[in-house]
Amino acid sequence: MKKIDVIIPAYKPGGEFSKLLGMLEAQNVELNQVIIMNTGKDCFDGKLLDGVSVSFREKIQLHHVTKEEFDHGATRHAGTTFSDADYMLFMTQDAMPKDEKLVEFLAKALEKEQVAVAYARQLARTDSGIIEKTTRQFNYPETSHVKTLEDLNRLGIKTYFCSNVCAMYKRDIYEKQGGFIRRTIFNEDMIYAAGVIQAGYAIAYAADACVIHSHNYSGKQ
Repeated sequence: MKKIDVIIPAYKPGGEFSKLLGMLEAQNVELNQVIIMNTGKDCFDGKLLDGVSVSFREKIQLHHVTKEEFDHGATRHAGTTFSDADYMLFMTQDAMPKDEKLVEFLAKALEKEQVAVAYARQLARTDSGIIEKTTRQFNYPETSHVKTLEDLNRLGIKTYFCSNVCAMYKRDIYEKQGGFIRRTIFNEDMIYAAGVIQAGYAIAYAADACVIHSHNYSGKQ
């Protein structure tokens, strides 16, 4: 049995975060730890942990960074230093597992030796606009697939597509590749994916592993 940790960067999490923790506790694969990398110690309400059992709460590590210290790559990488798991599942605070099989399906996708990362399918929320729904349908189709360097001519930059909204990483390959870039405002996931593809590994898209995640941004946003 592989040991699995979840690593979640957080910033001013609200009630949905409690639901996320509850869904992680409900997974049919037991988790080793949930590591929360929170930005701003004063911005985290400890009551958000009240919705899980005492035994699951003991699995939760809460670490704080300042706004000045936060970085999409560096903060996630810092989370890995608190983990000794075989697989590391990165999620965002607004991604909600659709069911209790999310972790199981992602771990299954990592069983192939060549696969370094497996990312989940994102489904738009019911109140999402047409642009969000169309984007999710395009980027996250119904069929699973595995991408390698051989797909570069066919898929172009989409070969490197991978989303840390919900993606599981093999620890040994992550460490061998040096982990996430330490200074980046976004796309630490695709930068890492490009590196592992170029190194001869594969990226798996697990369509049966689903999270509910979308935004209703305005044009300015």
